[in-house]
Amino acid sequence: MTYNKTEILNKAQKKIVAHKKGPALVIAGAGSGKTRVITHRVAHLIQSGVPASSILLLTFTNKAADEMIQRVGRTIDNSTDQNKILHGTFHSVGNRFLRQHAKLIEYKNNFSILDTSDSKDLIKASIAETLGKPGKFFPKAAVLQNLFSLAFNRNGSQEMILSLPYHRRNFHLDQLIYSYYPHFEEFTESLIKVLVTYRKKKKRGQVMDFDDLLENWLELLVVHGKVLTLCSQIEYILVDEYQDTNKVQAEILLLLSCQQNNLMVVGDDAQSIYSWRGADYGNMLEFPEKYKALTYYMEENYRSSPEILEAANQSINYNTRQFEKNLFSSLPLGEKPIVHHVWASEDEADLVLKSILDYRDREIPLNEMSVLYRNHVQSAVLQVKLTHAGIPFVIHSGVKFFEQAHIKDITAFLKVLFNPLDEISWMRLLRLLPGIGNNTAFKIFSVFLDQQAVKLTKSNESLNKLIPNKAFNSWIVLQDCFQKMLEDKISPSDMIRIIYQNFYKDILFSSFENALQRETDVRYLEEFAGNYDKLETFLNELSLVGSSILTSYESHQDTNQESLTLTTIHQAKGLEWDVVIVIGLTEGLFPHQRSLETEEQIEEERRLFYVAMTRAKRHLVLSAPLISSSYFKGASQRSRFISELPDMTINKVVHKLDDYSFINGRRSTQFYF
Repeated sequence: MTYNKTEILNKAQKKIVAHKKGPALVIAGAGSGKTRVITHRVAHLIQSGVPASSILLLTFTNKAADEMIQRVGRTIDNSTDQNKILHGTFHSVGNRFLRQHAKLIEYKNNFSILDTSDSKDLIKASIAETLGKPGKFFPKAAVLQNLFSLAFNRNGSQEMILSLPYHRRNFHLDQLIYSYYPHFEEFTESLIKVLVTYRKKKKRGQVMDFDDLLENWLELLVVHGKVLTLCSQIEYILVDEYQDTNKVQAEILLLLSCQQNNLMVVGDDAQSIYSWRGADYGNMLEFPEKYKALTYYMEENYRSSPEILEAANQSINYNTRQFEKNLFSSLPLGEKPIVHHVWASEDEADLVLKSILDYRDREIPLNEMSVLYRNHVQSAVLQVKLTHAGIPFVIHSGVKFFEQAHIKDITAFLKVLFNPLDEISWMRLLRLLPGIGNNTAFKIFSVFLDQQAVKLTKSNESLNKLIPNKAFNSWIVLQDCFQKMLEDKISPSDMIRIIYQNFYKDILFSSFENALQRETDVRYLEEFAGNYDKLETFLNELSLVGSSILTSYESHQDTNQESLTLTTIHQAKGLEWDVVIVIGLTEGLFPHQRSLETEEQIEEERRLFYVAMTRAKRHLVLSAPLISSSYFKGASQRSRFISELPDMTINKVVHKLDDYSFINGRRSTQFYF
């Protein structure tokens, strides 16, 4: 049967869909219609007589896989064939292999899969079994969960599987700690022991976590691949977002495809931005030579205006390790991207608000606007501005800045200082102390409730009896912090610095896997608080922002009210808006200061900038502050990504320092509308 539904495809897409046998790499530029091509490729294979059950379609989300299969069903003549296609994420397809053949690797076919919570509980049990009481600042189970996973995803390999039994594979955990988690270096030996115990427990309990679904699948293929039923069934393999695969996934594909050699991978090396979670875009760069594959290019973009694409092309061309491509568009001409040279982040927030209001006056709805940033912390001032201005917004990059756990921990101390009878804040604060749970915390708070004359800074016999021995030293430190914080003329900013440096820092680094990023958030909170002389004023501002954000979010959910989107660039990948505003283009912020050590890191940051630019359909606004907040030491230069844009591709607007107002010699972030 001949497939004859290619009339909606362009010339490059038709070639890909009609590809014969053999390996192929499809370099699909941003907005070039890769989902359409994959869908039509699958339909073409089925209509050409390839059994649907012999096609494997791998994606990174089950939602994406299901949507593609539904589109295949609407394209082919016999829509019942769509249900026979083997499809899903790497993990879900790995699970299908393992359910059939788990006995080959000493598992029963009815093994259990640990969810995130179950995995964390088993790691807690492994810590207790291995170390007993590991010490005050030993990393928590949630931190180890991320650490163990990253070690596997970065360093899992066929060689390790063949050379070491399951429980002894530590995936070079010591090297990972040394390079990326130096604050855990003193615990390295203990962490490896905990990992060994954790792996023994999993095997003994006949359970697997999500990483095991890949690791054990790879082991099946390495040792028993020639006898697996599904392996002999699969004739064609298609992979979406190949630039995001890690080493383990790349090796799985190599083994799966070795018999038929019909592997087609689709992706864009210019949008590889996830190395921090194990993705290796070298898999894509090495694919043509490794597989002796044909390479196809999809360069026609159906999303962005020609002017936006021209600037994006000029930017990404500074990368040296990439497939050269030149995106183009047949869409009508539009506006050049606007680059604003502003003084500081406070002025940037003013600029963003004005831009949003201007575009809304041009009848562009808020739903078609977004503000993108490198780190979530960069949106904090803007959240305050938008709240005061009554602009509803939703945040796709996680929890609102002022509602994050570590920020709420810090502000709990300030709330207790302001109101010693605040039960919620006391309970949150006390549970940070070792050995204190809900019951003990409430008993301690009850003393303050019953004896309102109790002083935060004084030893009290009723309190001392309730403090567990393991928490007593921390309690003394906490009292010393309160003593310093209650001194005359101590500002909210000083209070945050005192509590963080003397008490909370060790808690932060033992509790959160991304502690360095969260430390930046705390420093920003300190900087932000510097605009308020009184604790009451500062806390009132936080309460206002929190309640307004919640109201806006609920309104958006209940009534489909138009809302502006705030999101990190990582979370924005795959999305698009008419108006995209990228903020924080200051050297040290974007590119990030931790990415300035090697050219490879800088190139990934530039790819991230490229992803941000290509989210815009009609209007792109780039904001480049000259300086950032003082906690980013030495950040006093606009991003190199701005200077790399040729003048002919942008409209540059330079805002003079005189344009901004100062109050008492200091820039004010007290906004009134």
